[in-house]
Amino acid sequence: MTIKVEAIDSNNKRQGCLVPMAKGAVIGAAGGVALKYIQPLNSEEKNTPEYKSTIRDINAKRTTYSAWTKSYLDKLQKRGNLSLAEDVFIKTYDGLKEGNKVGSDRLRKAFATIKSQKPDEVGELTRLFDTAKFEAGEIAKKYTNVYELATKHFRPTNFFLAAGAVVGAFIAMIHSVLRTDVKN
Repeated sequence: MTIKVEAIDSNNKRQGCLVPMAKGAVIGAAGGVALKYIQPLNSEEKNTPEYKSTIRDINAKRTTYSAWTKSYLDKLQKRGNLSLAEDVFIKTYDGLKEGNKVGSDRLRKAFATIKSQKPDEVGELTRLFDTAKFEAGEIAKKYTNVYELATKHFRPTNFFLAAGAVVGAFIAMIHSVLRTDVKN
């Protein structure tokens, strides 16, 4: 059995590398547009005043009374039959307005109430505060990701499209030129 490489003969039978280059350019352009959204934000994009301000506002909602907090408390209240810890937890936020923080005085008062009335529910109150903090963090992450996606959307599509097309066409051309047919 002999293996014969007929590179010159097979190149003569081909039409050229224009069609593979066009296909490579289309695939590369699609990859370039995908890269626009896959590539993480760079330091220049993160150092804009708009980005910093928006991320600061999103992170501030983690620790202040906001619509997120109200929604969480309403969901807890709708369950009904609240334990003392749940009732004290909800009352900790009574009277707060948008942007207010739960101060250390309110927290001390909540824990003192639980310790004096039902000391066995201190762990539940701690769990409620920890869960609220965790959920606020998850919501903040979600909104941060959405804002970062919106920031990526403002990147120049033409650049990613053209760069991807050029790279795709070049790879397809190299592949077409170096391709050989191996016959047994």
